[in-house]
Order: sequence, then C-alpha cells, then structure tokens
Amino acid sequence: MWEKTNLSLVGALDVRGSIAAQYFTNTQTAAREALPVYCEEQAIIEAIKENPVIIIHGETGSGKTTQVPQFLYEAGFTQNDKIIGITEPRRIAAMTMAARVGEELNMPEKVSYHIRYEKTVSKDTEIKFMTDGVLLKELRHDFFLTKYSAIIIDEAHERSVFSDVLIGLLSRIVRIREK
Repeated sequence: MWEKTNLSLVGALDVRGSIAAQYFTNTQTAAREALPVYCEEQAIIEAIKENPVIIIHGETGSGKTTQVPQFLYEAGFTQNDKIIGITEPRRIAAMTMAARVGEELNMPEKVSYHIRYEKTVSKDTEIKFMTDGVLLKELRHDFFLTKYSAIIIDEAHERSVFSDVLIGLLSRIVRIREK
C-alpha cells in the first residue's frame, strides 16, 4: 500500500509521524479521487436532496460503499444529532467498511459498526455501518428511525429475506416521514 518515495527515514519518523501521515493522506486522497463514483458526487447529492429514494448502480470497486456515506457526511447529513446508516449483508463488510471510511475521513471515532454480538457505536457516531438484521431490530424500538437522516441499503441486489423486508418497511417509512 505504501509506494516508494524519496522520504528519508528521519523525515518519515519526524514529529509523531506527521510527514508519513501527510504522505498517507495525500495518497489516500488521490486513490479516493480516482474512484469512478467520486466525479459523480455533485449529481448524487443533488439526487438525494431532490428525491426520498434513489438507486445508485455501479461496478464493483467503483466506490459506492465507501464514498456515498462520505458525500452525505460532507453535505451536512449528520447535523442536528442525525446519523447516516448503511446496511451490509455480511458482518465482515460492516466492520471493514466502517474502518475504511473512518480512516478516509480521518475521523475513526465518528464512524462505527454494529453487528449481531459486537458494536463500536458511541455518542460520537455519525456514520454507522450495520448488518440488515441490526437495522430490523432497531425498527422494533423506533419504527420511524428518527435518529437517521439517510439509510443506505448496500448490496440490495443480493436479495435476502432481511434486505427485502427492510426495503418494504423503508418504503412505507419514507412516505410517512415525508408528511
């Protein structure tokens, strides 16, 4: 993941790794900007603001899972104590995507995950990755999902009982919340 550079060993170890961290951040930013979905940020945010439900289709590896939550965060969707929720069909995906997005935003304390027997959610959480089942359980206690400003159902095309039920319930919730 680290590319060869002309950084000296002294420079790379300077002041708590600040030069190395800056290099990593610059490399990370370049990688993020190279993703196909990155150049669609404006169109995606406009579509989300104008429509209660949108579908984003793109190739595997295009950046949908990692970038769209960041677009929403940067567009202010976590204001007023609201959070952005992303469901994943698999636990490992929820965990790894939370780590990746937290790292890319350079705010790991604001990005968490919640899977069946484990969670990193705190009062500071603003972006939450979770399994479909976790969101279904939350619906039992808060049917209108009042703490969420946006819900992303990732990998919806994989069609599971959980994701199908979620989509059905969310379609009703969206209509009620619009009123």
